[in-house]
Amino acid sequence: MEALTAPRGLIVELITPFKGGGEIDGKGLAALLARISSSVQGVFIASHRAGEGTTLSPNLRADLLKQTILALERDPVPIFVWVTQGSEDKTRETILAIGEAVRSHPYGADLFYVDTPLYYHSNRGLPDLYRELCPIAEGRFVLHNDPDLINGLATPFKRNNIRTSVLKELVGFNAISGMIFSGSLDRAHNYQRACRQRPDFRIYDGDETHFLDHPSRSGVVSMGANLAPAAWGRIVRSSLQASANGADYPDRLQQIWETGDSLRTMRNSYAAAPAPVIKDVLAEMGIIEPPAQTPENIEEVRIALRELMGRLG
Repeated sequence: MEALTAPRGLIVELITPFKGGGEIDGKGLAALLARISSSVQGVFIASHRAGEGTTLSPNLRADLLKQTILALERDPVPIFVWVTQGSEDKTRETILAIGEAVRSHPYGADLFYVDTPLYYHSNRGLPDLYRELCPIAEGRFVLHNDPDLINGLATPFKRNNIRTSVLKELVGFNAISGMIFSGSLDRAHNYQRACRQRPDFRIYDGDETHFLDHPSRSGVVSMGANLAPAAWGRIVRSSLQASANGADYPDRLQQIWETGDSLRTMRNSYAAAPAPVIKDVLAEMGIIEPPAQTPENIEEVRIALRELMGRLG
């Protein structure tokens, strides 16, 4: 299997809009994708945070993918879909369901399977796991390292990060195209060194604040891009251009600082409950149906976010 290069830039971590009965709100999904697609280089669906992926069955994730494909049919961008479940068998079932969805709805852009292996498997034997999973996938894998997610499990594994030595071996798999990373700066540097044999291997920042402070060379996975896609698009382009050519132009740095300051404030506003808060604002704008539940003090948060969105254009 040839290596497939993942996109570089802004990957929006999409909220999952639901109807009152728990089905996917296809109309709202299409409206949201129409609003953001011109500003992003990829769409991440069914994530464990904004996408509420831990509540989505394999069939519901497959339906979400189908409707995302249909909504992006005219202007396709790469799709990332979280396939992780609580066990190897359930994860495999989800991968197969996603594959069936792709076969029945061919897509004009690349598809990446995002997997958080430590959610259901220890570091030991991970290369063997992917030797089994890669042949059954219809796309390429992007690993997901999130120690906070693993720490939140009822019975977490001994290690909450993929070991650097294990990652170095996994990078040798052409079917694995990158990683969404959350964690310490030291570990990020260790992972980058482990991936030197694959210049095309992407390591995305899974933490928006981390990217704003120390932009990676691959890009960022952003929940805030649901609300301010153009602003996030501008700051990611500016940050990656500065990283690529090494030029620290004062006007560019000023633009990055000012936009980044507003995006940090925005992120702090929804950080405690990203999916419900972001959904409430999008519903108030008439883009999706109102969510079933809203957090306390949502009106104050909503006003603050709308003010920030207006400031960011």
